[in-house]
Amino acid sequence: MLRTTTSLTGLATAAALVLSLAAPASAATGTLYINRAQYDDPSGCYTSDSANPFVYNRTDAVAFAFLRPGCQGPITGTVPPGDGQEIVGTSVFIR
Repeated sequence: MLRTTTSLTGLATAAALVLSLAAPASAATGTLYINRAQYDDPSGCYTSDSANPFVYNRTDAVAFAFLRPGCQGPITGTVPPGDGQEIVGTSVFIR
């Protein structure tokens, strides 16, 4: 009986985890600027055409700067909502 209860508990936990991961992701609300490029309600990774671009984050989410294109390599900094700064790197991720 104990083995059945443990199995059912594990199955219920796994199902809850799968359902939470399957929930749709929502984009940030607002506008993200990378140099002169404008992205409305951005979501995902954006690669700049230049190194160390200026990022102005007018969204409700934190933007993460990455050293390499495609949001690869280490995170080199963050740009909080309402802030603007030159980042070290070439790409930005925002959700």
